[in-house]
Amino acid sequence: MNTVLSQSIQEKQEFPFFYDPVIPLDQKRHIDHLHYVDHIWKTDSDKKTVSCDNKSIYDGMIVSEEEYWSKYYEMSDVYLEWNNGRLEEKPMPDRESFELYSWLWRLLTEYFDTFDEGMLMGLETGFKLNFDNHSSIRKPDLAFIHKDNPNQMAAFDKTYHGCFDICFEFLSDSDKAAIERDTVVKKHEYEKFGVKEYYILDRIGDETAFYYLNPKGIYQTLKPDNDGVIHSTILNKFKFREEDLYNRPKMMQLIDDNVYQDFVMVEYQKEREARKLFEKQAENARIETENARIETENARIETENARIETENANVKAKTAESLAKKEKQRANQAELRIQELEQELGKLRKQFTPEH
Repeated sequence: MNTVLSQSIQEKQEFPFFYDPVIPLDQKRHIDHLHYVDHIWKTDSDKKTVSCDNKSIYDGMIVSEEEYWSKYYEMSDVYLEWNNGRLEEKPMPDRESFELYSWLWRLLTEYFDTFDEGMLMGLETGFKLNFDNHSSIRKPDLAFIHKDNPNQMAAFDKTYHGCFDICFEFLSDSDKAAIERDTVVKKHEYEKFGVKEYYILDRIGDETAFYYLNPKGIYQTLKPDNDGVIHSTILNKFKFREEDLYNRPKMMQLIDDNVYQDFVMVEYQKEREARKLFEKQAENARIETENARIETENARIETENARIETENANVKAKTAESLAKKEKQRANQAELRIQELEQELGKLRKQFTPEH
């Protein structure tokens, strides 16, 4: 079943194709590189296909590229990549890695629901990386294709025939070789092939790193700004706090966070703002109605008070009129009495005045 590779592939090399001897490595790192390279580039006679507790029988198997595409690329029970003629098994994720993956996936889908900048792939879609003396087929855990990328994927494509703009790998510390593969080998492969950003996410945090391709084609670290926020160089407004990858706040908590509110649950935010506006308008209308009711009630009270005052004035007028009549009657009676007294006085005067 195994296909014998050409001599150029099988020859044991001192350094991998991406190793730059100008860059100094400490002694332990150098030894680790040699051991890892020795593991990758052993010939079929040097290395037998083996299995262990956390590896399938396929890991390390030597197959041709044609065999890989036809037999191993779409296997459902194991994820296999192809590195210059040898199968490399991707480790199964643990629950914490899945939680990290799920949170970032949700954040990215929220972003792409808001900003149409390309497509996100999360189905172990493979792409081939060709170099002068080496080729590999990698299956990023997540990948992004920008809408301006000249190579797009059709709806039913199972393989991407181009270079992803962003690749994401989620590490599990259960497989040291896989960690080395993601943090060293793939980093250099993606760098040389032109993947513009590479995110390595370690659920423990030790190996988590974010890289972008500078104008010279070399990966540089995406460093957080003064607020601890990492900004993508490819996606216009995508940003996140590294600590949030591990705290993993609910999306509902992010809508009031100025780091995320431009793209998280935007439709809900619009509905919430519309609801707030409606509630504010309804409250204003209620207040206006209540004020109108109060004004109407005040006008009614004022009218009632005016009516009462008018009635009081009428009563006072009637009382005054009645008093005036009584006073007039008393004055008339007094005048009559005076006349009577004057008549009596006149009579008395006649009686006591002597006659001449």
